[in-house]
Amino acid sequence: MTKKSAVPGRRDDLIVQELGDEAIVYDQVSHRAHSLNRTAALVFEKLDGKRDLNEVARQVGKALGRSPQKDLVAVAVNELAAADLLRPGAALPRRSLLRGLAIGLLPAVVSIAVPPAAQAQSCTPAGFPCTIQFGSGECCPGLTCDFFGSGLECFAP
Repeated sequence: MTKKSAVPGRRDDLIVQELGDEAIVYDQVSHRAHSLNRTAALVFEKLDGKRDLNEVARQVGKALGRSPQKDLVAVAVNELAAADLLRPGAALPRRSLLRGLAIGLLPAVVSIAVPPAAQAQSCTPAGFPCTIQFGSGECCPGLTCDFFGSGLECFAP
């Protein structure tokens, strides 16, 4: 391992919510949420940019009740780096790391795009049917639900 990649660290601009043994990490820049299983969350927690990978492997092994888990940590570092959750240059050289690792311990990072709050709202656009007469809750902002044409529709008053 090169010195540059020997001490990978988490990005500082992420929001992390622990959920039992797992974690959800939200990237405010890319608007992506990442679900980390127990193993990935353990490694992510230990990657503070100060501990070298041998120390992270020792601490992860201890938390899992096993010997130091160097290969497991290396796989997790690459998964976390691929999800852009680590500082640049954190990825490790790809090797045949998966040989001999217990399937239940493999780190997993699942990522999804999260639309900004304004885009996440769902509303009924102008000219489409609505159900709440004189209400604007389901119609897009600036529109009203009222009789228009043959039934209730969202329209601009």
